[in-house]
Parts: sequence; C-alpha cells; structure tokens
Amino acid sequence: MRETQSQTVQVQALPDDLAFLDIVTEWDTTTPYHQWRVGTVVPETFLPGPVPRVIAVANQKGGTGKTSTALELALALVARGLRVRLIDADPQAAGLTHWLPCARPEGGPTLVDLYFDLKRTIQDVTYPTPYAGLYLVPSLPDLDDVQARNPVDAQNTLRHHLRKADDGIDVTIIDSGPSLGTLTVSALVAAHDVVIPVQASSGLDVVGMSALNDTIEVVQARPNPELRVAAVVLTDFEKSTLAREIGDAVAQAFPDALIVPARTSVKLGSAQLQQMPLRFFDPKATTVMDYDRAAGLLLVGRGQGAAA
Repeated sequence: MRETQSQTVQVQALPDDLAFLDIVTEWDTTTPYHQWRVGTVVPETFLPGPVPRVIAVANQKGGTGKTSTALELALALVARGLRVRLIDADPQAAGLTHWLPCARPEGGPTLVDLYFDLKRTIQDVTYPTPYAGLYLVPSLPDLDDVQARNPVDAQNTLRHHLRKADDGIDVTIIDSGPSLGTLTVSALVAAHDVVIPVQASSGLDVVGMSALNDTIEVVQARPNPELRVAAVVLTDFEKSTLAREIGDAVAQAFPDALIVPARTSVKLGSAQLQQMPLRFFDPKATTVMDYDRAAGLLLVGRGQGAAA
C-alpha cells in the first residue's frame, strides 16, 4: 500500500448541534402519521462489531445508493480516527473509482489483478485518496472478466487477501455491483457485516431484497457463517406513507439490524459531478448526518453521536 503526500485533506467530525435523527429501538407504525417522528432504529438485540472489520454494501438492484452509502460511511469512520479501505467491486464505469480519485499511476494494478495474478496482494492494489486515512482499491470495466471467466476459487479471493493483510487498515468497505454474481458473492464471503441500501420510495426494492437474502443465507450456511446483516439504509428518504411501510417491511425482515433513514439530498448529483464526497460538498446535509450517525453505531466504542 502506497503512502503519498496526496493525502492532505483531513476528515473532520461533524458538530453535535446538527439536526440528527433520534435513536429509537423499533420502527414506529402506530403513531398517527402527522405525529410520526422518523428515527434511526437500533434494536435492543443489535451488537456493534469490533475492528478490524469488513463490511459489504450490497443489493442486486441498481440505483439503490450503494456507492454513496459506501463512501459516506467510509468518511464518517475516518472522521472517528479509523483507517478505512474502500474496494470498488462494481464493474460499471461510472462508479466509486470515478467519484473518488486515487493515486494510482498509469497502468497500475486494480482489483481485477487480485483475481487473476497470484503474485498480487491487497496492498499492491490499494492506493491513497486525497483524504487522510481513506484508501481505495479501484476497478476498471475489465473487472467484468471475473464474472465472465470465473477464476479458480474466486469466491474466496477477497477473504483470503483481507484476512492475511497486515497494513493497519481498521475497516474495509466493499461496494458491490448490481447483481448477485461472482463479485458480490466474493464480497459476502469476505465480509463480517452486510449493509443493504434500499430506496425508501421504491416498493420494488423491498421485493428484490428476498433474492439478496437468499444469497446471504447460502453464504452463511457454508463459506461464511460469521456473516450478518448489520444495517439497512433507507436511501433518498422523505417522510411518506410508502416510506413508512418500507421501513416496517425491512424492520420485520431484519429484526436485529440497524434501520437507517438516509434523508434525501438535492446536492448529491452535483457532488458526484465534482468528484467530491457529499460530506465535503455539503457537510450540513441531512444525508451526511444520517450516515455519520450510522457509522457511530456500527462499531464497538464509536459512540452514537456526531463526534463520538
């Protein structure tokens, strides 16, 4: 893993006087709608995980906010003093690698090399970003070759490299693509936790969760019994009857997981065009606060508030 002077931007903790959502223990479906206050759900059975930790952000449906979830969670963890590695496991061109510049030299190895070149290590394909404490394993469209050619033991590749890594990374977050193919299974086999983004305005996202849950159960049954669904993020969240119903559905499907409403931001698209995380483009955005709160809840000893 390369250290360079490009890491000059410090990720600061958010002030604790912003409009964070309340923390509640269950999703509220009984309060009359006009009195309903949306909260971040932390079930009494939820247990934060220790570091080092591997988190897969997954949903087989496109457009659910996987990449923004991975990036904003990563920055919130960096603001808490952790060193975080993001892995772009999505072959699509307009993904995390485009949004988050890194210090990869021309022709430098990327994630695909980890699957096909036995001499490569995770450190070889991990590069600094402009943000101190945040690193990226980039990918190019040739990552599709992993799906097409299915190299030997592909499902265990990430797990093997991450478990043997000794590079001081506290948390690795894997941004998975919109399918349940080899790359997503590889991410699930490597992970301790799954974070599932679900659009709060799309009933189809809830229907599609069943396929992902089936895949998670298969992975839990054999290659990775440690795997758990740690959180469901309700992306583009705006208070509505549908959003309330979707929140209830995911709370019933994953009773031990955090339910995190990530309130909508009109500036997210502009931040992507500028190749800036929303946390820097609009640091007071409610979306940023919601991901910051989630990051503080996911890991042991990281608190529940903005600056914990």
